[in-house]
Amino acid sequence: MSELAGWQRRSGPARLERGYRRLLACYPRAYRRENGEEILAVLLACARDGQQRPGLPESADLVKGALRTRLWPAMRPPRTVLAAVWLACAGVAAQLAYLVINVVTAGSVGSAYAREYPPWAAAAVHDSVTVSLVTDRVEEAIGIGVWLLLAWALARRRGLARFAVVAWFGLTCFNLLQAAGRGAVVNAPPDMAAGAVIWLLNLAASVLLFTAASSRYYRQKPRPVISWRRAFGTR
Repeated sequence: MSELAGWQRRSGPARLERGYRRLLACYPRAYRRENGEEILAVLLACARDGQQRPGLPESADLVKGALRTRLWPAMRPPRTVLAAVWLACAGVAAQLAYLVINVVTAGSVGSAYAREYPPWAAAAVHDSVTVSLVTDRVEEAIGIGVWLLLAWALARRRGLARFAVVAWFGLTCFNLLQAAGRGAVVNAPPDMAAGAVIWLLNLAASVLLFTAASSRYYRQKPRPVISWRRAFGTR
């Protein structure tokens, strides 16, 4: 029994350390490399006598801090930046809706060009409209990826992402004007409505990202998202 008790006393700290290291693995590698050993030393120093596993409060704090560090690696963003990120996410949904509408309204577009042009020109117009519809679908699929990339970059505090949003807005303006110029033969009213929604989302995000609060946020030097010393009661 005495040998078993001695083995438990020796293995207890090692087991506790392994438990904390597993929790610290939730943090980004660069964060662990800079702060991991110091955090681990504080956690072990604050552990109770005989403690063999991380407690529930410490585990919850570590997991919560890891999530916040991965999602927001810098200081908490202002509301304007948060709103711009949500608008970018809404842009993904709107672009997807635009793609679905384009597929659904393809038949009505075909009927429109059949009424608009005489039979002798139908074949040439059909080929042109088919190429235009395929091109639009490819552009809309790319647009979904662009919105996703912009949302990720804005959330990760990439300063160039603000200018990418403005460039994307300029391209959206060009596409909307081009679609309006083609008229109802190629664009059904739902297509134009979806395009207008995407344009408004892009405009709002561009404005929000260049407010004073957003500009300060993207210019300031990143800082850790949490104060782990305060979280664990140390100074």
